[in-house]
Amino acid sequence: MGVWPAVVLISLFGAVIHAQESFPDASKRIDSAKVFAFGGIGFAGATSQGEVDFRVIMAQSPKVALGTFEKLYLSDNPQTKAYALAGIRKLDKAKFNELKLSLHASPLKVQIEEGCIGSVHSIEDIADRLDSGKYDYWIK
Repeated sequence: MGVWPAVVLISLFGAVIHAQESFPDASKRIDSAKVFAFGGIGFAGATSQGEVDFRVIMAQSPKVALGTFEKLYLSDNPQTKAYALAGIRKLDKAKFNELKLSLHASPLKVQIEEGCIGSVHSIEDIADRLDSGKYDYWIK
């Protein structure tokens, strides 16, 4: 078996495991996210645990998901705040716009990963990226 078929099998196995994630576990885990990432990351193009947890929360009713993201937004973890902003933008654009205004000149820095590249961005920059639709493809 070549490298790529093995990567595909590992990715499929991971997807099955992720599909079994529970909502309470996802809510707890996303509050300790180490990176903010949507789309494939790393050598294998894997889905980040944060994105998996984000999707589990989004699979709840809109009211439950929005309430969860609003609570997560209060986290001290910048990556958690970024995921919360992504969810709030999708579920309540007016609330997102309020939060975005409050982030002007915030000192919070978010560790992100795009593909194989890690970098640090201000939470304000992440809000701008969300608002511009940069992550819409993955957040649908």
